Amino acid sequence: MPDPWFVTAFGAHYPALYAHRDEAEASRCLDLLPRLAPLEGSGPAAGLPLLDLGCGDGRHLVHLASLSVPVVGLDLSPPLLAGARRRLGSEGSASSAALVRGDMRRLPFGDDSLAGVLSLFTAFGYFGPLAANGGVVAEVGRVLAAGGHWFLDYFDAGQVRRELGTEGAPVTRARVVGPCAVTETRRLGPAAETVIKDVVLTPLPGREDEADALGVGPAGLSYREQVALFGLDDLDSLAALHHLERIAGAGGYEGEPLGGGSRWLLVYRRRDSGTRGEDA
Repeated sequence: MPDPWFVTAFGAHYPALYAHRDEAEASRCLDLLPRLAPLEGSGPAAGLPLLDLGCGDGRHLVHLASLSVPVVGLDLSPPLLAGARRRLGSEGSASSAALVRGDMRRLPFGDDSLAGVLSLFTAFGYFGPLAANGGVVAEVGRVLAAGGHWFLDYFDAGQVRRELGTEGAPVTRARVVGPCAVTETRRLGPAAETVIKDVVLTPLPGREDEADALGVGPAGLSYREQVALFGLDDLDSLAALHHLERIAGAGGYEGEPLGGGSRWLLVYRRRDSGTRGEDA
């Protein structure tokens, strides 16, 4: 049985493919979030650790590591975690952030143990339709203490649908990324409930060894990303099942209103639910 798409997509080549998503962009995102809600949580959550969920190669962690609370980065990808380790070490902040390999659907943290969970740069929606992603939200609600916050950085689904069009015609981009030629074709999935991206990487002549170091062999690498397109009502309803309520939002890293930028920056607060057995 082949690996799920996200195992292949988040390989050693991923940082090169998204090199334009750099630490400067991460800094803009993290400068905005405290204007929406305290990163360190409030009430019982104050001072507890902060989790970067789907931390990748650590571009957000290097900024979070300067906070006064403990910070943990979790990712499923060994190559990206290795990159995060190198990045943190080069910044002299390795002692300020722990790294854990794990699945976001089964978090290795206790109930009520975290002040905040950050799902940044669309680190959400990988597992199919709305209900199939409920396990992630349930885990976020479980590990957050009352007064803790889930920060969700997700694409503006309405804008994606408008960009790709109701007819679902594919949009293709070709570019060179390091030692590879890359072709990316995006389109809407059935009923516009997902955005699909077919990615093909091919080693450039004479640069096969460099490409191989990124996990792109002589025959190249191809895979299909498929990320769910949830509306705000969908996200709010799913969050509410796990005692999370939206308290703030912005439409981009500059603090634009929702719908006025290219992304949704949403903040959900963990309510005091009393009994854990009440969770759906």
